Amino acid sequence: MRGYSEHSSSSCARTKRRFKDSHTRNTVSHLATRSSSARLTRASGFTLVELLVAIAIFAVLSLLGWKIFDYLLKVRDRNAQHEVQLFELQDAYQQVLRDTLQIIPLSANQGGKLHPALELDNQVLYFSKAGVTDPLKQGLSPFERIEYQYDPDQKKLYRLKYSNLNTSNREQPLSSTLLNQVEQFQMMVLTPQEVTKWPEINLDPTKPEEFRKLPKGIKIQLTVAGVSYEWIYSLNQGNLSLSKEGGA
Repeated sequence: MRGYSEHSSSSCARTKRRFKDSHTRNTVSHLATRSSSARLTRASGFTLVELLVAIAIFAVLSLLGWKIFDYLLKVRDRNAQHEVQLFELQDAYQQVLRDTLQIIPLSANQGGKLHPALELDNQVLYFSKAGVTDPLKQGLSPFERIEYQYDPDQKKLYRLKYSNLNTSNREQPLSSTLLNQVEQFQMMVLTPQEVTKWPEINLDPTKPEEFRKLPKGIKIQLTVAGVSYEWIYSLNQGNLSLSKEGGA
């Protein structure tokens, strides 16, 4: 009987130890699982912060890149516009140069009225010029009448051409735009003094030689796209000068 009691006590003790060992293992496993979950949660949160920081850096770099690209595009457009304006300005200057080199002391008869070889009145310049070619033998006159006219409303300088020195009032000239974006414009003749009207006196129609007189030169002052220029042309020689005032 005593042996049975001792055996029973031993079995109970072993059962208790197993229960305790099992409970301990479960507790340790549960704690390990919670610790692993905590580490995973902390690791996941840190990765999200890194992702947000990376997105923010990428957004800033993209914005800076776009601003640089936009700036380069604007610089390119400004340079292209400046090149076009410079080309138009040089082309207009060369056209006036060609015209002034071909001015001739011949009066013109327009609408039955005699006009001097060169006339400047109310900032409109008229003059007779040579240099007309007739390769097809169409009987074209070797001389023509040129007119420079500035329109302050449209900010344009026009060149009008009459195909003959003797024309009627019904004849319409061939008009072309010599220069755009002309903000200010003034023409003068040099005697060598600067005068804004030529001839300076009323001419006597009975003295045709007075109609053939030419001044020493022509001076043009103009402002294009905020830049002021001064063109001086000599009517006696091929010499000329071009000066520029103001910033580019």
